[in-house]
Amino acid sequence: MSSTQFNGLRRGLVLAVAAPLFVASAQSAGTQADGEWRVHHRDYAGTHYSPLSQIDKSNVGRLAVAWRWTPDSAERPPDIRNISTPLMVKGTLYFTSGVNRSVIAADAATGAVKWRWDYDDGPRRAVAPRRNSGRGVSYWAQGDDERIFVATPGFRLVALNARTGKPVPAFGDNGFVDLKTHLGVEVNLDSAAIGASSPPLIWDNTVVVGPALEVGMQPKSRRNTPGRIIAIDARTGAFKWRFHTIPVKGEPGNETWEKDSWTYTGNAGAWAPLSVDTRRGWLYLPVEAATGDYYGGHRPGDNLYSTSLVALDMRTGKKQWHYQIVHHDIWDYDNPTAPILADITVAGRRREVVIQLTKQSFAYVFDRGSGQPIWPIEERAVPASDVPGERAAPTQPFPTRPAPYDRQGVSLDDLIDFTPDLKARATEAIKGFRLGGLFTPPSLANASDGTKGTLSLPGSVGGANWEHGAFDPETGMLYVGSFTNMSILALGNVPQRSDMDFIAVGGNSPSLGGGLPVIKPPWNRVTAIDMNTGEHRWMKPAGETPDNIKNHPLLQGLNLPPTGGFTRPVIMVTKTLVFVGEGSGGAPVLKALDKATGETVWSMRMNGAVTAQPMTYMVNGKQYLAVWTGAARNKPPSELVVLALP
Repeated sequence: MSSTQFNGLRRGLVLAVAAPLFVASAQSAGTQADGEWRVHHRDYAGTHYSPLSQIDKSNVGRLAVAWRWTPDSAERPPDIRNISTPLMVKGTLYFTSGVNRSVIAADAATGAVKWRWDYDDGPRRAVAPRRNSGRGVSYWAQGDDERIFVATPGFRLVALNARTGKPVPAFGDNGFVDLKTHLGVEVNLDSAAIGASSPPLIWDNTVVVGPALEVGMQPKSRRNTPGRIIAIDARTGAFKWRFHTIPVKGEPGNETWEKDSWTYTGNAGAWAPLSVDTRRGWLYLPVEAATGDYYGGHRPGDNLYSTSLVALDMRTGKKQWHYQIVHHDIWDYDNPTAPILADITVAGRRREVVIQLTKQSFAYVFDRGSGQPIWPIEERAVPASDVPGERAAPTQPFPTRPAPYDRQGVSLDDLIDFTPDLKARATEAIKGFRLGGLFTPPSLANASDGTKGTLSLPGSVGGANWEHGAFDPETGMLYVGSFTNMSILALGNVPQRSDMDFIAVGGNSPSLGGGLPVIKPPWNRVTAIDMNTGEHRWMKPAGETPDNIKNHPLLQGLNLPPTGGFTRPVIMVTKTLVFVGEGSGGAPVLKALDKATGETVWSMRMNGAVTAQPMTYMVNGKQYLAVWTGAARNKPPSELVVLALP
């Protein structure tokens, strides 16, 4: 590879080729009234914003339960953590439930069930990754032909009649398309562990599915199924195109998979929801990391397009540009959210941008036509790895703006320090672990120098994740929920478990017992970012102090500030308010925040923690707010709660 090629790849950017702009199609989700919610994040831009304003600061305190939907006793195992976002079209709410991903249509005003579709994936279900309710369904319409699309846990795409819930005979094989047959690689249809956890994205009669694969902390093998992006005709079920997130021989980027590692490496799917610029007809892919999460010795090189933001022509699958967010990812820093498409004004100039929220707590912002960063992104030197066989990338891209929305890296200054005794205990608890800034690489457990592993902050479940954020297109404000969660990146050779040289063997992060972290609070937060300037407007803990922390013996007598919980917040923004839940495992509370200040203006106790992003809609002149609640330990069960003004 020439130095010019290398520098271009190091920057991670391939410039776009000029392309015509397209007018948004009247097909796909169709024309959406303000009161409807026809796409996963309400719009193709991924904003999770609703212009509804009937519920506002003056009356939000009067919200009451309008109706509830709870899975019946036949759903086994019981659904305790539903992560889906319902759709609302023409007075009907469509949502998924249970590990088989059943689809339910209910009257949006009363909750009365109109139809239910159940399906058993057979042998595929046992090996399916992300066996859960999924994040919902997709809606498509062409004239009187209205369909609901769902990707089953076993990687089948199904088209259902939106009025009856029955599979559409004209689509694929009596309503079904086997997506495993369109990967372009030979796989065992029953045992290949590939599925989809987010709804398909449908635009201009094209259905695009981003695959989800096994979590890669302890992969059984360096050989895995590649997470290729698949496009299907929404009318017929015919195959349209496929994009190789791990480029094959002869494709640009293949040279970044050294020693022919492209021939056997897997993952690099796009398990998060997708977004599309309907004016350009361009699809934006948030691509995850490659196999395995913390060791890349079997895939030397930068590994395009793993952990990259990729823009494709939605009609053809042709790549327009890409930017690699993490080179040679060995931190499990998957791109976990749908890219957010926004029109903002920067330095007096109107800019069409795409924003990628990340686990590492950066918001990467690009011109969505050219892929050029809106504010400079600097390639900075990062530490080398001393794990045998590993060759970490020498630099990583750091945005200069906006500032991180959560803490990055671990130092003694990050340790809990309410009292000198607490600081001393926390310092003792982390002895033997390697500390460092963002992108400090994993290390061996029980290494010859006594190292027990690397402490990483944010860890792989910290920062922002699939819970996404919300963007207000009227004000240019971005609201992001994040989790200050630390991981142990410790590697070991475990031949009885994996043919990889090293896999993750780290345990739970160091603590002071009783659930008290060694890292100082807040442990979760909501940050408001003015995307016109890249400046933070406010940052607030997403919740109060949990009871186990208030009552912790090491904290008795202390006047604690709100610490937030140990969860990832869920957010929706409307014309009037920001709605926030603490997320799975958090306090059973739904709150409304003042958009300008972040102050809590209302809160309501629920039966369980809010486990998925809220959504809102209007039927018969009344605005409703829908949230899923549930718990981590069977009680209470998952429940869809719909609120409205009396």
